[in-house]
Amino acid sequence: MKSAQEGEKRSPGRRSARESLLTQERVLAEAERHFARHGYAGTSVRELGMALGIAGSSVLHHVGSKRKLYAEVLRRIAVSIAPVLGHIDRGVPAEAMRQLAERLLIWSELNPHYVQILLREMMENPARIDEVHRWQLADFLQQALRFSKAVVGARGRKKGGIDPDMLLLVLLGSVSYFHVALTTFNAIRGGEARELRRRFLGTIEAMLQASLPVSDPGG
Repeated sequence: MKSAQEGEKRSPGRRSARESLLTQERVLAEAERHFARHGYAGTSVRELGMALGIAGSSVLHHVGSKRKLYAEVLRRIAVSIAPVLGHIDRGVPAEAMRQLAERLLIWSELNPHYVQILLREMMENPARIDEVHRWQLADFLQQALRFSKAVVGARGRKKGGIDPDMLLLVLLGSVSYFHVALTTFNAIRGGEARELRRRFLGTIEAMLQASLPVSDPGG
């Protein structure tokens, strides 16, 4: 039987492991804020350490390198956004794509830093095309493209020449830009943010209904 003294000797180790995990989580959370504000190139390990009150070497101890840290942030984003595509009824193309747009908007509202990081990633990515973290979000994009093709497919093309790939890009871009521009637009144009949100989704719905089938072709 192990003595109480032996158990006490192991407690600090267990606390140290917990503290290490907590510190790593703090580093990731702070990195998300910095990458959102300054992008990958504008974020330094030294600044992260200063914001956290720890040395830059301690940051590297927990994450390995800035590139690995950024890759982990993108991985977390990919995990976070993946459920957006789940359990959408694909029978009615216009309604299915409307649901996707609304879910993307809700996700954006819940994860504002992630949206900023993704927009910066799209702008900065060509300069880092050979870096491995470029592909962290590839799985989600491929799944989203397959979803759009499955929903729109030949049915959309027959009605209005809708390209499922381009439609997905339009929705992704529209939702992202609406989210980041809402505060500025609201200040200039006036009106309640909730009302502007309703009008935005209503416009997306009207556009989809004008270009895609609004009933189940197989129904």
